[in-house]
Amino acid sequence: MAWSSAMLLQAANVIPQAGVYYNIVQSGSNLMLGAVNTQPCVQTPANSLSQAFQFIPVPGKADTYTIQSYLGLSLNKIESNSYSVIYLVAPDALNAEWVITNDASSATSFRLLLNANTKYLASDGVTTNSNLYCDKSVDNVNGLFSIKPATIPTDLVAALNGLTLGDVSAVTADITLVSTTGTPAIPVTWTSSLPQVLSTTGIVTQPTQYDATVKLTATLTQTINGVVFTMDKVFNVTVKSISVADVKLAEWNFAGNLISETNGVLTVTDTRSGFVGTVKNDARIRTIGTSPRYNVLDFGSGKGYFDMGTEIGKAIYSLNDYTMMAYFRVDETYTNLASNGNFIWSFSNSDNSEVDRNGYIFGSLKEQAQAISTNYYSLGNQSVGISPVAPAPIGAWHHLAYSQSGTVGTIFLDGVSIATGPITNLPSTAITIAGRTGTLYNWLGRSSYASDAYLQKTLLYDFQLLNVAVSGADLIGSMDGIDAIPATIELLNAAYAQNPDYVLPELTTELNSLQLPNLNAVTANIALPSKGTDPTINIAWKSTTPALIDSVGNVTRPNYYNYNDTLTASLTKNGQKVTKQFYATVVVKDGTQFANDLLVKYDFSSVVDSTVTDAAEQHLKGVLRNNASVKSIGTTVKYNVLNLGDSIGYFDMGPEVGKLMYNLNNYSVGAYFRIDESYNQMKPNGNFLWSFSNAKDILTNATGYVIASLRNQAATISYSNWTTEQTVLQVDSASKGAWHHFEYTQNGTTGTIYIDGNNINSGTVTTLPSMALPKSGLLGTLYNWIGRSCYADNVYLRKTLVYDFRLYKTALTDEQVMSSVLNVENTITSLNLASTETPNALKSVQDSPYTVVSAVGEINIKGLTGTEKVSAFDITGRQLIINNPSRIVANSGIYIVRINNFISKVIVK
Repeated sequence: MAWSSAMLLQAANVIPQAGVYYNIVQSGSNLMLGAVNTQPCVQTPANSLSQAFQFIPVPGKADTYTIQSYLGLSLNKIESNSYSVIYLVAPDALNAEWVITNDASSATSFRLLLNANTKYLASDGVTTNSNLYCDKSVDNVNGLFSIKPATIPTDLVAALNGLTLGDVSAVTADITLVSTTGTPAIPVTWTSSLPQVLSTTGIVTQPTQYDATVKLTATLTQTINGVVFTMDKVFNVTVKSISVADVKLAEWNFAGNLISETNGVLTVTDTRSGFVGTVKNDARIRTIGTSPRYNVLDFGSGKGYFDMGTEIGKAIYSLNDYTMMAYFRVDETYTNLASNGNFIWSFSNSDNSEVDRNGYIFGSLKEQAQAISTNYYSLGNQSVGISPVAPAPIGAWHHLAYSQSGTVGTIFLDGVSIATGPITNLPSTAITIAGRTGTLYNWLGRSSYASDAYLQKTLLYDFQLLNVAVSGADLIGSMDGIDAIPATIELLNAAYAQNPDYVLPELTTELNSLQLPNLNAVTANIALPSKGTDPTINIAWKSTTPALIDSVGNVTRPNYYNYNDTLTASLTKNGQKVTKQFYATVVVKDGTQFANDLLVKYDFSSVVDSTVTDAAEQHLKGVLRNNASVKSIGTTVKYNVLNLGDSIGYFDMGPEVGKLMYNLNNYSVGAYFRIDESYNQMKPNGNFLWSFSNAKDILTNATGYVIASLRNQAATISYSNWTTEQTVLQVDSASKGAWHHFEYTQNGTTGTIYIDGNNINSGTVTTLPSMALPKSGLLGTLYNWIGRSCYADNVYLRKTLVYDFRLYKTALTDEQVMSSVLNVENTITSLNLASTETPNALKSVQDSPYTVVSAVGEINIKGLTGTEKVSAFDITGRQLIINNPSRIVANSGIYIVRINNFISKVIVK
């Protein structure tokens, strides 16, 4: 009998019975509601109890239910947005109230409306494990459902509930793992997240150093009427280590005796476990005060951070109760503390948590909070932080600590509790990954989200990791081994006021005395000292362009042009570092300079396999990519042209061309092209005729380019990406169906575009390649292409032929473009004629049953049957309008006539 609530009128056709579990079936796909972890989805029927649901009536609301799986999880909308759903232990008010609504398609089908937003449940896809969303319309095709009673294996459930291992919180010996359980006997198989610690047969191998929490999974199986049911039960087994770890697992106080340097790499050892961390990028060890002095970690103003190494990750995987803490000083000039990131510490399974979503712990100065997630910020995340949310204080020394005690987390600022809350995600169970022994990415000052802000303009002192929870009383001085926080803050502030950046006198002396020989015209190796006159001072060298001068002074002279380089000497002692720069000019290699203004000429006349050699004096080499090819056109004059094809073909001009781009001021660049009339993708972004770029994808690495697009016949230069572009353009898309020419010249600060040899538009362009393109470490643009964009999401230039790409180190004049140098007008005429002749595909009319003759003002064709396809073109490539194929009206001139696959040249008087 169908259930109905007293005094409520049920309007829905489908009324689930109380206490009955159902499979909820998606109409059309026959997939069932199920789950991937806590993510609701539709999936292939699997006889899984996560696919069995009961509808629990909401008191006082007709046709309204909470939907609970047999595993006790309720279908909820996520609080943080309007579209995501999740399974939670408890229903969350309106976010879990689902109204069964009728659908006209069937009396047994229904939709599920969410009271929280009056939207409907549906999936975007209809393949197994397609996620469900709760923001769909009433007519969404994937939002129709029906129900059918689910089979519940009661013996299996009873056996699962009765299976136990006893106390497994401190295991030191083998444990018994049963192969069957319950009545009747239900088979049990076991899997282990750390089989090297606890095997699937119960054999225990104690870890040497840290306790290990093993996820031991029992899988129970029962067959009912030929249908196989399985259920899992997870036991968290803590296997004790052989040696007992100290309460303090790690402490970095950056004392001078713990700092080492090898080949310019600065490492610091912690005082407790011997973990070795590395000072990265712009970070450095800085000394504050005069007496006493403190070594602190300075994150700098860029991407500086401290890599604690992978060994500490093993300790992270062992933690239940724990404490993380450190002193910090955020400079009062730092204005980016409210941005995402600004992590003071981070222990993660990934260096890109947005993509990998596999768990982490972090402490945030942006929010004065601690977070731990099984996945990422919107799935499996728990946090404790100050409310209302506020960044950490700036302009003085402070102390941040996080303490985990049981399932309660507490944030302390300067030893005082500022936030507390429930945290059930413990490192030993929440972030461990099967097969790994610890977190791999363990950092101070850097986030595990690749796009987040680094913690900048901040000093850090005395990071500590403990395997116990501390209290406020512990932090203000009652716990052995922890200096009283208020007293230490007072000492640090006094030291900073005394001297915020103390430098050893011997370092200053050595820095002032360090000299190199004249570097204005370097042609040979340079002797770079590795020690100071004081042998306790190490000197490491770094070049902005190691391809010119390496770290030991070896010099490689460049081709084509002189290059400037900067050598930076880093002098270090006891962790302190000072730097000095020396500017050098490395002289071009003899015999590689250009004698002429023409730098590059790819006319595709020299091709071996996929390699094309340019016809200018250096004979640079490019490569045909992705089925781009070189084809021949014409019989009167034969041309080799680049065929970009109809997919992702392009021509890679090679990195040597990029070296020329780095040295250009006045210049000219251009090429002939023919876009097929059938090409219909000229409007989307892309369609680049050429691209010279420092990055393969400017979207992710905005480092500058020179480009030309036929989409709007534009020539553009940029320091970074579209936000710093300077452009000269014609606006309209390039014409199709005939040969054309596009040229750009730069003369001083004037950029000019030419179309078919005609000066079309000029504009002020103050950004020159020699200014915008050069980047540290590079000798030239690396990605130099014809037919491909440096924006990865742009379209390729397709169905297009390209001929005679040229690059000059001078600005050609109007006359030189049209006539004396490029001879554009006559070349276009010849190319159009060659295209109509097309020797690779067509035969002469002389080999056909047709006769083509000319008369005054017309072309006559004899022998037509009426089924032929006839077309005629003038030598510019323009197609004639034909009303009578046997008698084509034409002005005087030269024409190409095509009849099916036969062709003829005709002169009309």
